Amino acid sequence: MTTVFTAAWRPWLCLLLISSLAQGSVLTFQVEPRTMDCVFEQVEQGKEFNMDFEVARGGLLDIKVKIYSPRGDVVVDKIAFFNHEDDKRLEEEGHISFVALKSGEHKICFDNTMSRWTAKVVSMLIPNKKKKAHENIAKLEHLGPVVDSIIKIADGLDAVTRKQHHFAIRERQHQDTQISTNSRVHWMAAFQSCILIGMSMFQLYYIRRWLASKTTRRHRL
Repeated sequence: MTTVFTAAWRPWLCLLLISSLAQGSVLTFQVEPRTMDCVFEQVEQGKEFNMDFEVARGGLLDIKVKIYSPRGDVVVDKIAFFNHEDDKRLEEEGHISFVALKSGEHKICFDNTMSRWTAKVVSMLIPNKKKKAHENIAKLEHLGPVVDSIIKIADGLDAVTRKQHHFAIRERQHQDTQISTNSRVHWMAAFQSCILIGMSMFQLYYIRRWLASKTTRRHRL
């Protein structure tokens, strides 16, 4: 049985395919000091695994990342620093890509044991795994040449998702900096007000004492 899609259905099919191709998993969590938190991701043998992560808050914005294969072998072992302002360098620092040598659950660990007091807030993005299914989708003849445009839009949405993830973290960092700066300004203003009040009270006390000593000397004369 052959299913025929009319022109009225094509916009909805396009939206459905784009949404299915451009989805990804975003996870934000806090790694406490002297601890290591891990997540698991299923990867098939021979498939490329991609992940983007960034430290949004905590200390020097650094974290150690280790990825283990299903056999326990270390696939990735790196220390990433996100305390610089170059966006391109930040994206490269937080991007991990490798080809799985064996199918199974890969353990992704964020190690904060090197920090004694500071917790780290980590945000990670794993793109959609169905990206490799573009070839099968392109064979659906009933959709016509619009399939190529859908695939290009889906790839573009993946790139936009990565950018949005990065910019959201940067916005959160700047917001934390602004809140911290405003708090310091308020405390500094309160401290200066206390100093001014103290100096004013000291001046009043000194002037009253000086006038009292003058009056006492006049009475003696």
